[in-house]
Amino acid sequence: MTKADIIREEAAGELEAQRRQVGALKSLKTLFDTSLIGIYILQDGKFQFVNARFQEIVGYSENELLGTYSLELVHPKDRNMVRENAVRMLKGERSSQYEYRTISKNGANKWIAETVVPIQYLGKRAVLGNFMDITDHKQIEEELKQTLNELQRSNAELEQFAYVASHDLQEPLRMVASYTQLLARRYQGKLDADADDFIAYAVGGANRMHKLINDLLAYSRVSTRGKPFELTDCEAIVDEAVSNLQMAIGESDAVITRHHLPTVMADPTQLVQLFQNLIGNAIKFRKGHAPEIHIGAEQSDGMWSFSVQDNGIGIDPQYADRIFLVFQRLHGNEDYRGTGIGLAICKKIVERHSGRIWVEPNNSEGSTFYFTIPMKGGK
Repeated sequence: MTKADIIREEAAGELEAQRRQVGALKSLKTLFDTSLIGIYILQDGKFQFVNARFQEIVGYSENELLGTYSLELVHPKDRNMVRENAVRMLKGERSSQYEYRTISKNGANKWIAETVVPIQYLGKRAVLGNFMDITDHKQIEEELKQTLNELQRSNAELEQFAYVASHDLQEPLRMVASYTQLLARRYQGKLDADADDFIAYAVGGANRMHKLINDLLAYSRVSTRGKPFELTDCEAIVDEAVSNLQMAIGESDAVITRHHLPTVMADPTQLVQLFQNLIGNAIKFRKGHAPEIHIGAEQSDGMWSFSVQDNGIGIDPQYADRIFLVFQRLHGNEDYRGTGIGLAICKKIVERHSGRIWVEPNNSEGSTFYFTIPMKGGK
């Protein structure tokens, strides 16, 4: 066999292979045209095949697309990125995924998510692409982003307002408290009984306002003054919280027990505040007997679930969500002193650590507060 015969035979083989490939593509066209994903083949940057869904997305017919350059459909601001992906494919990258904007026939911009892989088509290098319209998804994503930005701005303004208002109230309140206490010391018993009561009411109101302002400041600072997360030994944290509560524990004869507690990624200062508030509440809202408080922790679905169980007065399940709101109190100040901010601070601290907090009644008496912290650390 001569060299010319070999060349003719190889050419005939290649031609036959191309015919078979074209035939296979025609057979697949019906299947491709039922796909909900746009499918196309590019060779030398030009369309060689487009299915019905691709034509529907861009608004051009098959005849208008075949033989035209694909970049003509790409938004001018995204063409460099698409070119760079094409260059990487030519250099041997096995597949590529990216998003860009396309310009449809009616001039509308549509967001596209695309996956391309290299293939051989009619004996030459080509690219097979999957082409998905994600315009609605992008629009929802943008709306959510705007909503989130607005919420963050609003929260920042509210926190700043709470801080400034609380801080600016401190000075006039100190003056009111000082003068009412001076009245109490100087004129107690020298006026009639009503005057003594009025002075006592003024002193009590000033003290409650001072406590309220400090709690508001603490609430606003959970986000604005939070420290970076670090490895935090919860055993040491609970020890510190218990130490801070020694006077209340001694007066109430409270008994505090715990299981082994883990080390977590957290803001240690806020974690002390969290445990201190929960243990302090368990002591405050006690029945006639000595408080018994147990602290535990369990692993569950990538979270540490902490519990603070007590034998106190309990909480009606219908108020289980309300108690975590600012200024929401279930008892009068005459029965249990407080501002109604403590549990709201707990909730804010837990949410800053990407967890959640809730309360459940115990079977016998009292209640158990639960909160979670991710094992890998919060945001």
